[in-house]
Amino acid sequence: MVVKKLAKPLPKTQGDGMILKVNEPMSSIKAFFSKPGNIRAVIVFVILAIAIAGSVWLYIFSRTYLRMYRLDMTRDMIPPGAIESIMARTLPALYAMGASAVVLAVISLSFQTIVQSRVLTPSMIGFDSVFVGTQTALVFIFGAGSVLFADPYINYFINAGIMILVSMLMFGFILRSGRNNIIFLLMFGLVLSGIIGSGTRYLQVIMNQSDFFQVQAATSVNINNMNTDIIGIAIPIMAVVVGATVWRHRRYDVMSLGPVQAKSLGIPYEREMTINLIIIAVGMSVATALIGSLTFLGLLAVNSAREIMKTHKHLPLFIASAMMAALALILGEAVRVFFEWAIPVTVIINLVGCVYVFYLILKENKT
Repeated sequence: MVVKKLAKPLPKTQGDGMILKVNEPMSSIKAFFSKPGNIRAVIVFVILAIAIAGSVWLYIFSRTYLRMYRLDMTRDMIPPGAIESIMARTLPALYAMGASAVVLAVISLSFQTIVQSRVLTPSMIGFDSVFVGTQTALVFIFGAGSVLFADPYINYFINAGIMILVSMLMFGFILRSGRNNIIFLLMFGLVLSGIIGSGTRYLQVIMNQSDFFQVQAATSVNINNMNTDIIGIAIPIMAVVVGATVWRHRRYDVMSLGPVQAKSLGIPYEREMTINLIIIAVGMSVATALIGSLTFLGLLAVNSAREIMKTHKHLPLFIASAMMAALALILGEAVRVFFEWAIPVTVIINLVGCVYVFYLILKENKT
């Protein structure tokens, strides 16, 4: 007796279908962790997240209970509402440091991609000089009591608008007719910084003493006296800048190959570069107005992320750079407050950044 095989397989039951649906995400997760680069990224992100959380705790502890213990105050001696009052000043500082660090890291990576160099930062185009020059000109022309200077919101929008206008005029003049002369752009930015710096110093010399002190207070922004009044408008703008940059991460992957290869792959290189420079100008303006000049924070964070991640994909590099920048700024300020150092953490970061730039230049020169 011959037993015939079934020509068609038995229909799947409802339970089998549910098992298949459950196994699909499990297989995708398994495929994700089968790649060594993904495992490295997850481990790095977890370690950085733990380090950032520890830095935030150390900063809050150093500004609250540690300071009270140094005054020989017990918990019973702490006045009611004292901790809440300190936290009302501590949390905005944390928000500002974290948001500014993320913005500077993200736009520094995008800037390095479009200029094809690891040793350059957006500050080299002259954004910091434009910010200081604008503040000085407002006080010199309208006075320190003018609403254009005294109101933090109006003052910020004026500074941001002038920085974007100057950058767009500069980009349009240098990058016109489809030319991509980014080296000439950087040289022009350095010359522009020198001209604006000389004019700023001249105006500060001939203005009266009270106006000069007002300008110094407005332009010498650092973590200790950051402009927390504009946090309400600064953080949403920063979120838009970061979101718009990270959303374009695949375009940066292609643009990192160079103008010729990017154009052959369908990327309008000049238009993309102009859009990115506008985003960088907005990000630099809000970060500089909020927390001051941190020329080398983005450079340190981006190059550290490149060394750790060992990848050319921009999405993990954006995340790692942002976390590295936030960790460096928050941990540095937390250590400064913990040991009661007088020197600002921004000075230390810029000093380390200068040394690191020399190292990168020598390294690239050898290769």
